[in-house]
Amino acid sequence: MKKRYILLALAGALCLALLLRVDQRILEGTRGPSIQSGGLLDRSMLPEVSIEEDDVPLTDLPIEATPEEREAARRAEYVAEVLSLVNEAREEAGLEALTLDDTLCTAAQTRAEECVGTFSHTRPDGRAYRTVLEDLEVTSTYSGENLATGHTTPKMVVDRWMQSEGHRANILNEHYTKIGIGLEKNTGNRYKGYAWAQLFTD
Repeated sequence: MKKRYILLALAGALCLALLLRVDQRILEGTRGPSIQSGGLLDRSMLPEVSIEEDDVPLTDLPIEATPEEREAARRAEYVAEVLSLVNEAREEAGLEALTLDDTLCTAAQTRAEECVGTFSHTRPDGRAYRTVLEDLEVTSTYSGENLATGHTTPKMVVDRWMQSEGHRANILNEHYTKIGIGLEKNTGNRYKGYAWAQLFTD
């Protein structure tokens, strides 16, 4: 009787040892055939997913953009909106849409920057506004310039131009096919918002 108890005790101890060993292998993630028990899966057997660097989705503008980057993005947005508003006005008048021209935009940006300090169709060096086109080797039969200052949004400035006979005539001139748009923040003067410039050519 005593021997039977001893044998049962040894058998029980052996079973317990085997169970503990299996549990330990599950917890440690044993390699080899996958082990699934009680909802646990050996993750070492799952396929590894590789994502290339250029597959990482990025925002249009970094979250930690510098003030200069944010201002550049705002200007690009405003230029596009001014162009849209101008072409809407031309469409209502039965005219062809103007094309945004990179060289004219460079010239218009120069004029906007100049108008922060001296607001005039005459440039700070005393030359006529047309010379900004000549500086960039732009040739045209027809050209025109619209200026404004202090307005904070594209809608505000286009509305004011359309209320002015001369500026409206430039926007609705049937000879023009191209436009350049520039804007610069007013600093060091009494105006708020931006100094704005439009240049038109055929």
